[in-house]
Amino acid sequence: MEFQGLQTSFPIFVIVIVSLLICLISWYTYKGYTSISTKWKITLSALRASALILLFFLFLNPFFKTETEVTLKPKIAVLLDISESTAIHKETYQGNDSFQNVIATLRNVPSDYEADFLGFGSSVLPIDPAVVVPSGTQTNIYNAIENVVSSDEEYVSVILVTDGIITAGKNPIILARESHIPIHVIALGDTSKVKDVSIKNITTNGTGFTNTIHKITAELSQYGFDEHEISINLKSDDQLLDSKKLKINSDTEIYTLDFELELSSPGLQQYQIEVITELDEWLEQNNTSTFSIEVLESKNKILHIASGVHPDVKALRSILSLDENIELSTFTALNPNYSIKNFTETDEYDLVIYHGLPTSKTIAELGLDLNETASLFILLPNSLNSYAENTFSLINNRSPDLFDVQIKINSENSDHAILEGLPDVNLLNFAPLQSSINASNAFPEAQSLLTAQYQNITTDSPLISILEQGNIRRSEFLGSGWFKMFLSPNADERIFIEQLLINLIDWTASNPDNRLLKIKPSKNSFNSNESPLINASLINETGDVETQGVIEITITNDDFSANYTMENLDNGNYQLQIPSLADGRYEFLATARKGNREIDQQSGEFLVSESSVELANTTRNNDLLSNIALGSKGEFMEYTSVDELWNNEEIRSTLNSKKEIQETYIFPIRSLYWFFLVIALLAAEWIGRKRFALP
Repeated sequence: MEFQGLQTSFPIFVIVIVSLLICLISWYTYKGYTSISTKWKITLSALRASALILLFFLFLNPFFKTETEVTLKPKIAVLLDISESTAIHKETYQGNDSFQNVIATLRNVPSDYEADFLGFGSSVLPIDPAVVVPSGTQTNIYNAIENVVSSDEEYVSVILVTDGIITAGKNPIILARESHIPIHVIALGDTSKVKDVSIKNITTNGTGFTNTIHKITAELSQYGFDEHEISINLKSDDQLLDSKKLKINSDTEIYTLDFELELSSPGLQQYQIEVITELDEWLEQNNTSTFSIEVLESKNKILHIASGVHPDVKALRSILSLDENIELSTFTALNPNYSIKNFTETDEYDLVIYHGLPTSKTIAELGLDLNETASLFILLPNSLNSYAENTFSLINNRSPDLFDVQIKINSENSDHAILEGLPDVNLLNFAPLQSSINASNAFPEAQSLLTAQYQNITTDSPLISILEQGNIRRSEFLGSGWFKMFLSPNADERIFIEQLLINLIDWTASNPDNRLLKIKPSKNSFNSNESPLINASLINETGDVETQGVIEITITNDDFSANYTMENLDNGNYQLQIPSLADGRYEFLATARKGNREIDQQSGEFLVSESSVELANTTRNNDLLSNIALGSKGEFMEYTSVDELWNNEEIRSTLNSKKEIQETYIFPIRSLYWFFLVIALLAAEWIGRKRFALP
């Protein structure tokens, strides 16, 4: 044990002086007694001085340190693929039986090691290997590996148990090569191909609009059949919407078919792609796939008014024209007396974009009501005029001069919806914009999302400001020359400016959400093996976060009805995890209360389907799995060799124990022993005084 010091900051000489004074005073109290010998005087004064000095040192709070060398067991992360494909019986692989045999071996961890079992599918969670059943609807190997290699736990290696059939996430090979710990792979499943036709993927926009034609692309795969004709149907419930014939042959394994669907009814609509064959297939469950489209009333109707010709104008219109959710009208003023118009038939617009300040003649000609329509103003150099600039501007520009500036995200509003989905990049590497460096918000309640950075100096001059006034949203982009970003060879730069503008336009065009209770399923469509998840947030009538509310939900469909209470996650957030449901359309009604007061009520819907992408491909991906092992300097083995796992010398060589010095700090003041010692010393002194009948 090593003395470390005192927690009370007293100089050493003061401590010495106080200790000497205690000794002198203790001696002085016994010095005058003539009835006892000098030996007893010294003994009694020593007992008193010892007790007082001990109390004094406890008051100074000394502490000591001990060091112990301990041997830590090597810790292993066992990643178990619990997706549905690992339970499929195929050839020599016995499905769930083979899966459980592998787990039984992994559970028998030698006493020299320590293992954490983590199950992965769409997410990564700790699991009990004794009761795990593979039923997940996705396989995201990248997410599983990333979760472990970036963990705070000091794992020495990873054992990845999977069939390598990725249905979500990125390719994990590069991540495995960058791993600082080896990844040993146990390959589940079977590599043999079987005679089968399956729906591999369905691609479509998850949002559509009434009275429009919606495109759907279905990707099919087949193996083992030659010169056969099959039918592919597009259905809604039992209603056949479209059907196509396809002739398959042994030379081609992948086929792509396009369907067009007319959307007529708003709401969450469910559809099916169904493959009809009369063939002897290995599996028929993968012949049907369900998808959903959230059908909105109509597209966003946007009018873009350009007060001149500029590359920014062309870039913006190119971005808007590629968005299927936008119906674009354009007006370009070439001079005060001539303009080019391209209008769609509409009575009103959801958003008017003013690219440069328009003239009063333009406003009168278009019949625009500036106070009733959402607006976005974008800077256009050399388009300034005398028409009521304050009508459009959220930003006061105190100087007409423009400078080359870089974009800076305002950290106070970095979580705003407009900034969501932007690539995480260094904005200083992007092409500069032209903007003011001496501007400010014209309204106190306006929010600055981006500011100008000039010559590496951050300014408060806003580049993008937004404002909600009642049910109308307004925004301003005080920057020009961003077409260079749109045309940049750097993909991140192009994606950033395109996504930023689309987000800005979508937010400005939409109505403010003034609901007190905001509730939504985590996705529109769930698999029948999943537990649907519903999230909610709640504020009260004064706009404050409601942390003590109760949200009750009733979920119904034609054959089902149940009541639930959402879990309070604090900070106004609530969540409900529903047990897995049968396939069908479900509606929910949520009521938020505090005490006997009802705060708000909202409704919604979600879908549950039987189809699973896990059945589209059942062939083990040996190339992927061996590359993961090789890239991370791990070992690759098939499930049939798992009995050799703990005896494999290459694997054991990576499982080295680690010695660590554990430091323990001892604080005497926290122990009753020292106070009992003080009492014992004082008691001994008292007994001595009584012996000699001292007062």
